[in-house]
Amino acid sequence: MAPGLWLILLALWLTACTRTAPFLPATPPTVTPPTATAPPLAAATLPVAQALPALVLAERTAAGARDLTTLRQLWAEDARIVDSRGTLDPADDYIWDGRDAILDRYALAVFAVPPPPFTEPPAFDVTRTGDAAAASLGADRWRFRFDAGRWWLQELAY
Repeated sequence: MAPGLWLILLALWLTACTRTAPFLPATPPTVTPPTATAPPLAAATLPVAQALPALVLAERTAAGARDLTTLRQLWAEDARIVDSRGTLDPADDYIWDGRDAILDRYALAVFAVPPPPFTEPPAFDVTRTGDAAAASLGADRWRFRFDAGRWWLQELAY
């Protein structure tokens, strides 16, 4: 048999194997592609006491709806999410640095098992210092930043 024929047969066999592999999903999950031109959410421009709970509510709602466009409008470019892995030792923390890494986290991990929705904006006390604010909601610690006339999600640590 000609050497080129072996290569063709090998390529066909590999293609068939990858399409029928039991560990591959039949169809990829549906994700709303992010757009850079979406206007900022109206909640982001509200006074701090209203804006911050509304942003956390919007984050939870967008996570449940697999809405990357809204999530892109919520998180600051240099935001981060910190998973403490249930310990006080920061050495074992897993950190997603930057908006793109955070959006990847949603697409790969959160969208598969979205969090339960809030029925109303969460109630938490806000501590504001200039253009920064912080709040806690259960074990979640949120930080926010006011920039360019609006509030952004800056950090979620859990």
